[in-house]
Amino acid sequence: MAKNLNNPKININFFAPNAPTIVSQYPLGRQWFELYPNGIHFNEAGPKEKEMFKKDCHFSLNLIKLYIKKKCLKYKLTYKDCFIIGFSQGAMIAFEFGMYINSIFAGCVLLSGRILSSLNYEERKFSKTPMMIVHGDQDSVLEPRYFIEACKILQNQHFLFESYLIKGDEHTISPEALKLTQNFIKKNV
Repeated sequence: MAKNLNNPKININFFAPNAPTIVSQYPLGRQWFELYPNGIHFNEAGPKEKEMFKKDCHFSLNLIKLYIKKKCLKYKLTYKDCFIIGFSQGAMIAFEFGMYINSIFAGCVLLSGRILSSLNYEERKFSKTPMMIVHGDQDSVLEPRYFIEACKILQNQHFLFESYLIKGDEHTISPEALKLTQNFIKKNV
């Protein structure tokens, strides 16, 4: 992805920080939050597990905030100059980050993710951020129903967004998803 987005034709710099913790079931993987707090999937989580999830997210959101702040200082940028882009769990934390910071960004791209936030959407500057959601119709990790759910949330809360359900794509960043991302960035730079 970095090779495709660090493209002189687009005129951007692409940075991809690693998530802070290791995935216990997959030691080569990294995660922004524990999707199975106390061994319980987020969808079935009770109040105790949701509190664990919130703590994980808050920790990660603060790390991302510091990371982006350093990049903005170094390159003399504001949030309005920054795109937040994520794949899978990265898409989830990208949306959470935008809600947490509550600023207008150049854009937000959610690739094969979902929206978990239960924050109040009213009076959110983030809702003015151009947004794009891309998902594969054959995704078995995060099923297409999460794409449909995210689109409904964004539509009901008056976000500015584009959405693409790619026929035949699985849980991946396909060449078509990359092309859509490049075009979205070009349009919103």
